[in-house]
Amino acid sequence: MTARHLGQGGFALVLVLLALTLLTAIASMALAASVGQLRAASMAGRVLSERTAARAAVDAVLNTTRGLPASQVGDSAVELVRRPFARSGWQRVLDLRLTTEMHAFLGEAVLIGGVPVSHARLVWWMDPEARIAAHAGAVESGTIAIGPGARALTDSATSGRTGIPSCHDLTRLSNVLAGRPLQVASGLPSPPEWGAGGDGSDFARVRLGWFGRRLLSRLADHSAAAGGPLPSARCPGCWSGLVYSHGDNEVIRQGAGVLVVDGDLTFAPGSSWTGLILVAGDVTVHDTARIQGLVRAGGSVTLEPGSEVDGSACSAFRALQAASSLARPIPLPGRSRLAPVAPASR
Repeated sequence: MTARHLGQGGFALVLVLLALTLLTAIASMALAASVGQLRAASMAGRVLSERTAARAAVDAVLNTTRGLPASQVGDSAVELVRRPFARSGWQRVLDLRLTTEMHAFLGEAVLIGGVPVSHARLVWWMDPEARIAAHAGAVESGTIAIGPGARALTDSATSGRTGIPSCHDLTRLSNVLAGRPLQVASGLPSPPEWGAGGDGSDFARVRLGWFGRRLLSRLADHSAAAGGPLPSARCPGCWSGLVYSHGDNEVIRQGAGVLVVDGDLTFAPGSSWTGLILVAGDVTVHDTARIQGLVRAGGSVTLEPGSEVDGSACSAFRALQAASSLARPIPLPGRSRLAPVAPASR
C-alpha cells in the first residue's frame, strides 16, 4: 500500500472516531435532558401533590371544625390540625386571626426532603360577643311605634336575669356599651350587619353576619313552616338553639334562643321570647307580651299598650352563645381563596 493510501485510510479513521464521539455526546445530552425532564416532572408532581393536599386539608377543617376560635388578633397562628401525608410527609392547617371575626386558614403540605407548599383561605368565624356589641338599640328596625303604657327598658343591658348570668366579665361588650349605651330604638345598620348590599340576594331579607338565609335555614336546630309551632323554653336559661321560621309566624308561648323569621312576627298576649330575634318583615308585640333580649327587624316594630321589651344584651349573647350550630368557620362568600403564602411571611 502506498503512502497516499495510508494517509487516506488514517484520515477516514479519524472521521469515524469523530463521528462516534459526536454521536456519544449527542446521546449523553439526550440522556441528560431526559433525566432532567424526569426530575422536573417528578418535582412538578410532588408540588402538585403537596398543593392538592394543602387545599384538601383546609377544606376538611372547614367541614369538621366546630366551636369558637382559640386564636387571638395579633397573636401567632394556632395549629388546628396536623397529620401524616402520604408515606413520608405531613400536612397541617393554621388559623391566623386577622380581625375579631376574620381569619386566614393556612394549609401546608410537604413530602420529606421537599419545601412546604401553602394554600390559604379567608374565613369568617362568628364571635357572639362581637355580634351583640354591634347592636346599637334594643330594637333596630325600619320604624318603631311604642303605644301608651308599653315599656322599653335598656338600663341593665349587661346584668343577669333569672337563669341567665351577667355579662359584666365580657370586656368588649362592656366597653362598647360603656362608651355607647344601648338605645331603646335605632335604625338598621348597613351591610354586612344587615341588608344585602353587594353580597347577593341570600342576604337581602335576613342575615346574621355572613350567615345568609339559606345557611341559617340549613343550620337551624328547629325549623318551622309559616305559622308552624315554635319551641317552648323548658326553664329559665334553657335555650332552643337556632330557630328558623320559613314565613310569617306567631309566638304564643314562652320561648328562648336565636329566633330567625323570614317574614312577619307577632307576639300573642301573654307570650314571651328571650334571646336574639331577627325578622325580615314586621314585628307586632300585643298587650302583656314580652321580649327579653334584642330585636332586629327589616320592617316596622309595634309595641302595643301593655307590652314590654327588656333590652338585655346579656340575654341575646347567651342565646347566641348557646346556638352551637352557628359555632363554625365558613368560607367568606365570593372569592375566599388566597394566593400561596410563603413560610417566611408567618
